[in-house]
Amino acid sequence: MGDLAWWAWLVLAATLAAAGGFALGRMGGRRVTPAGPSRAAALPVLRALAQGGVAMDVMPRDWVDAGQDAPYEPLARCVARQAGPDGLDCEVFAGSGAAPGTPVTCFFAPMRVGGRAVNAFETVIASQDFAAEPPLLTLAPPMDALSQPRRKHPRKRVSDQRFVRVRLWLARFDQSSLHFPDAQPDIRINAYEGGSVAEGSVTDISAGGLALEVPVDQAPTGLALGAAVVLKCSLFLFKQKQFKPYWYAGVVRGLGQAQGPGGTVTRIAIGFTHVGAADSSLPQGVAFTPRNGDDGTGGSA
Repeated sequence: MGDLAWWAWLVLAATLAAAGGFALGRMGGRRVTPAGPSRAAALPVLRALAQGGVAMDVMPRDWVDAGQDAPYEPLARCVARQAGPDGLDCEVFAGSGAAPGTPVTCFFAPMRVGGRAVNAFETVIASQDFAAEPPLLTLAPPMDALSQPRRKHPRKRVSDQRFVRVRLWLARFDQSSLHFPDAQPDIRINAYEGGSVAEGSVTDISAGGLALEVPVDQAPTGLALGAAVVLKCSLFLFKQKQFKPYWYAGVVRGLGQAQGPGGTVTRIAIGFTHVGAADSSLPQGVAFTPRNGDDGTGGSA
């Protein structure tokens, strides 16, 4: 099963796109916005990251230089908290960091600042304190913000919610006492059986993860960056005219701010760390194995 099954489904998704089933996003070639003349050019971006509490992946610069065939292994995943002339202070929720002076490229969700779209910046680690609670990481001021592709797995935009169903449990697969095939999920998305998009939807999906939008009042207690989750994703196979289940374990990589009228919907980005298969001999009912090439912190969602 695993990633090969996902890629088989993605081929099906591409076929459906021609008939209007899915709207597929496109990846452009490598593009880097030219650096600005001073570190002050990046300060508005750092402030926007801190004000929004934006999650970031701190990647070694060698990964960027090696190209996207290299394993996607962040040194740290963190949330921007405070920006200033000395750099950007962050709270770390996954990873072990690196020594001060390590060159890094930091990726975040695309945003528009000063009339241009950016999603990254290059800098060095200024300091870190992993004895603190939460662990802290300070990034030196970058020269400028960049627009640079990072996605290892092509992402597909899900336009027809009827053909994908998701059950999500806020739990560690290796520690939970739940029998997942029968347990009540913390989040359930199923438009095929009469559920509405207003009750939640799957917005993006790839071999490395997925993104959900759910009503704020349906978000389970304890949902936070770095939280462990178990998912059952069921995809409709048109030839067989039935849903096929795929089991995954992963981590919450991003939590978007509530949007919509009255701030009613929040976005949850999840990176897959393990693939699963039904196994009635186990207490949880599912056996999980690490994804090929995964570092245990989740792929790109």
